[in-house]
Amino acid sequence: MAILIYGWMTPAKEHISILGEFGTGKTWFAFHYAWTALQRYKDAQKRGLERPRLPVVITLRDFAKALNVENVLAGFFFTQHNIRINSDVFDQLNRMGKLLLIFDGFDEMAAKVDRQQMINNFWELAKVVVPGAKVILTCRTEHFPEAQEGRALLNAELQASTKNLTGETPQFEVLELEKFNDEQIRQVLLHQAEAATVDQVMGNPQLLDLARRPVMTDLILEALPDIEAGKPVDMSRVYLYAVRRKMERDIKAERTFTSLADKLYFLCELSWEMLSSDQMSINYKLFPDRIRRLFGSMVQEQNDLDHWHYDMMGQTMLIRNANGDYTPAHRSLLEFFVAYKFAAELGALADDFTELASSQSCLDVAAVPVDYTWSGYFERQLDNSGNCIAIAPLKGFTKESLEKLRGNFGRSPLTLAVMDLMLGMVGDNEALVKVIEETKGKSEAEVDYIGGNATTLAVKFDNESLEGKDLSAAVVKGADFSDASLSGVDFAKANLADCIFTSNLGDVTAVEFSPDSKLLATGDSSNMVRLWDTANGRQILICRGHTHWINALAFSPDGKMLASCSGDRTIRLWNIVTGECVYILEGHFHWVSSVAFSPDGRIIASCGADNTLKFWNNIITGKCLQTLQGHELRICSVTFSPDGKIIASGSRDKTVKLWDIATKKLLKTFKGHTHKVTSVVFSSNNKIVASGSFDKTVKLWDIATGECVCTLQGHTHRIDSVAFSPDCKIIASGSDDQTVRFWDTTGKCLHILEGHTSSVNAVAFSPDGKIFASAGYNQIIKLWDVSTKKCLYTLQRHTNLVRAIAFSPDFKKFVSGSGEPTVRLWNIANRECVHTYEGHSSVVRAVAFSADGKILASGDYDSTIKLWHLSTGKCVHTLHSDTNWINSLAFSPDGKILASGDHDAVVKLWNVLTGECVHTLQGDTDWVNSVTFSPDSKILACAGYDLIIKLWDVSLGKLIKTLEGHINEICSLAFSPDGSTLASGSDDETIKLWNIATGKCVHTFEGSLGSRTYNCI
Repeated sequence: MAILIYGWMTPAKEHISILGEFGTGKTWFAFHYAWTALQRYKDAQKRGLERPRLPVVITLRDFAKALNVENVLAGFFFTQHNIRINSDVFDQLNRMGKLLLIFDGFDEMAAKVDRQQMINNFWELAKVVVPGAKVILTCRTEHFPEAQEGRALLNAELQASTKNLTGETPQFEVLELEKFNDEQIRQVLLHQAEAATVDQVMGNPQLLDLARRPVMTDLILEALPDIEAGKPVDMSRVYLYAVRRKMERDIKAERTFTSLADKLYFLCELSWEMLSSDQMSINYKLFPDRIRRLFGSMVQEQNDLDHWHYDMMGQTMLIRNANGDYTPAHRSLLEFFVAYKFAAELGALADDFTELASSQSCLDVAAVPVDYTWSGYFERQLDNSGNCIAIAPLKGFTKESLEKLRGNFGRSPLTLAVMDLMLGMVGDNEALVKVIEETKGKSEAEVDYIGGNATTLAVKFDNESLEGKDLSAAVVKGADFSDASLSGVDFAKANLADCIFTSNLGDVTAVEFSPDSKLLATGDSSNMVRLWDTANGRQILICRGHTHWINALAFSPDGKMLASCSGDRTIRLWNIVTGECVYILEGHFHWVSSVAFSPDGRIIASCGADNTLKFWNNIITGKCLQTLQGHELRICSVTFSPDGKIIASGSRDKTVKLWDIATKKLLKTFKGHTHKVTSVVFSSNNKIVASGSFDKTVKLWDIATGECVCTLQGHTHRIDSVAFSPDCKIIASGSDDQTVRFWDTTGKCLHILEGHTSSVNAVAFSPDGKIFASAGYNQIIKLWDVSTKKCLYTLQRHTNLVRAIAFSPDFKKFVSGSGEPTVRLWNIANRECVHTYEGHSSVVRAVAFSADGKILASGDYDSTIKLWHLSTGKCVHTLHSDTNWINSLAFSPDGKILASGDHDAVVKLWNVLTGECVHTLQGDTDWVNSVTFSPDSKILACAGYDLIIKLWDVSLGKLIKTLEGHINEICSLAFSPDGSTLASGSDDETIKLWNIATGKCVHTFEGSLGSRTYNCI
């Protein structure tokens, strides 16, 4: 017996329904085989012949409920064949490998339920994975909230509720189906089209990208006549052309009583019913009811109804099984028709899509075309004789009422598939903005997701579409602003429930030009890589996948690929056309600081905080060829020489090293900097290496002799990045003093570029030498004309990153510090900013309330701490640390002492009343991330990058104890209320509890804590 189980798992129903039916999507072949075999089985049974092996098709619904596969099978066999099987029989057959269990649709379920429910559902399925069992789970990984999460789940790496874990953990093998490559696409198309037609598809980049998805191949062939005619090509329009031709062919092939517009309307409404109810089929007996509901007066007589019934069932986009159940030929067709309906209801449908609905019957062709609502256009009226009253032709669709939109477009957040299709259909983005504006002053119940969905669609269509708009009191629940430019938008009293902002907030940490100078790539602290068009300054692509901020970028020599490295310890290689991650290089044990391609593109070099330099093979294997060791501290920068024979590395150990590529041997070590080296770069003539350092200088080194030929001095703060112009005549340096300086090779400062309001930590010249890019911690990228030194564009798609936040002791207010020199006090009840404290000169990185809630402390990048009187807003004291930026602040519970931890591994204790420094605690060797007092104010705990927790006597300023055990950066600390236990959260993905008296770790929490533990409360 062979059993095929098809699981369409959705969270909408309250029972598991069992249907024998023809399926859709990638399991159609299983359905076809199973259904045919079932018919043979029944036929043999009727004729008294020997019955063949029985495949059974089962559709499983509502996987969000407790799914029991044994019960489903038992019920099916009993109701359909009067055969009783129990769980023991099922288990035995399963272990013998007699059953093939295929579960599909898990991806769609994962996109609709929360994380824990998704995991629980997975492990419920896993119960049938026993030795000898044959189980396949299929899904599209793009439907998971995060791609990395999907792979971790399918690898059985994510833990479920303990009640679901019994016995030995099942073993899984994850297989990823690659998209079609060019040769495979050509082979598939040649089976159905002439060579000339295939060449046309292969020569169109957009069509070629669509063809990489097998489901699109048939649609492309169907749409070819329109494509050959030179019409616009994108995914939505390929569907449009194919659907039109299919519908027109249906009309020509058979007698028809309805128009193309009526067929379109019927399919759109039927598709929405199926998607919204999670019912992927409709029986032919239900067609009359749907026709009456949609076409009303047009089908008053039974004869009319019979004709319409016959006509609507004749669509080749609907497939019928033997029981008379109609399903779509592919789920994506449902999504296309739903997207069409939504765009029309919003009054935003593009003209070429609107044309599909214009082929209506009973039109007054002499009348001037007019606008209709979607529903109004199809509400036809009859005269006294029962004849259809002619209407004016369709000019376009106007917006439906909010009440109607709420039940359709605003019912729930748009799915990704429908959203992508709608983006190609929108012809009037202003219509979307008007929909958003119409939600102003409405209650959430009145509009639901109308404003949020319209907002997400509008900013994905044009990320600048909301700039300067008044959206005060608008309801934009669930909107995705992650890629939006929100300059000048008024959100006062707007409903922003469940909106996404944080994925877009980040400091720009890396910039790189493509070899042809047409693209600028940027990386930021929101873990994203972005591509910009240098001709107009517009953002064109976002690459997502890193789980920590981006440290460096590099284009391949041919410009087809972009490499990025991150604090998540990986290097990712991206396709710059699609934004897809094509390879992940793993091997560093700490964050990766820099990445570079060799001039021939065959080798990738990377370096990181593990003090190593690694060489990787080309992306075909992605193997690490060799690891070089020699630096004593973190390597911050790596670069190839133009001839590809030498590689240079700069490190925190204050040195620059040159390595031979062929032998991987150390050639020279340049010594002279008095602080860490942050950036190294070769001149294009292969004679000079430039290095920038925290010692505020840039040094030029002669490669042949190893001597420092020039030191460039003038910056007043550290150097974060350096770059040579292509002609070697200019050296550019970006600094923490918020300026960029252009130098010549003699050390003369040629020009100072000003305009940044924060550290400039990334600079780059375009390969043609005409444009210069600079970026920094204020989320701004600037493009400059090298010849005129004028700013061409300011690319600002980020808002200021919130660096610090703290609640008042009564939890009625909270304070925030951000990437601007201000501190803001917010009222939690009405979400309004009640005060802005101004006076800092740099980014505010740390904030803290005193225990009585009367004093607020804030610390910034310029090593200044300010104490503010909360009610008056006046600055009580300004404390100057004279070290590096302030990372953390904490008041003692008695309110007498303020502790500060900084970037230079120094902790200071300040008298709150006088503002004097009473103790300087020096014992850390790297950044101090967190400081906290014991409840009795007698002990201070601090920790950071050196992996050690230190306990200090507050009154004496003496070190009491050190706690060691974490293997990566410690991010946060917190005492228990009785002061006997300390909790620590670390980048090693653990939380540890420490006994203060003994200094011993009493417990370690690890597992599904995410990639980084920031806060212990």
